[in-house]
Amino acid sequence: MEEARIAVEEYKKTAKDLIDANTVTLLTDAGDLASGKKIFEANCIACHRADAGGAIGPNLTDNHWLLGGGIKNVFNTITKGGRDGKGMVAWQGTLKPSEIQLVASYILSLKGSNPKDAKAPEGDVYIEEPATKAPEVAANIK
Repeated sequence: MEEARIAVEEYKKTAKDLIDANTVTLLTDAGDLASGKKIFEANCIACHRADAGGAIGPNLTDNHWLLGGGIKNVFNTITKGGRDGKGMVAWQGTLKPSEIQLVASYILSLKGSNPKDAKAPEGDVYIEEPATKAPEVAANIK
């Protein structure tokens, strides 16, 4: 049983589509962002424009977010859909979790790109909370 548990844990470390809003991480590799851009262009530009400046949907290039910014919130919004009655569908039935991670990372890479004629900011300013540091251990070396 212990061997099976270890094997499952090892599998989970590399299984890209077991990602969820709690385990998703921001991707910054140029290849990943290029893949995310392709997914964005295929699925998102009708509402957010090719430059993500917003059309029917909000501007995705500023620091204002209707449902929270940061990788976890953006991943969750794409997965489950936007606000009720506002038209954004839940993409979890169309895109794999790894694809949602790619497009969410791409969207976050656009912050501050200031597209021409972008839609006015909507929602609240999102400020990423700094990661908590492990407490420093005082070393008493004599």
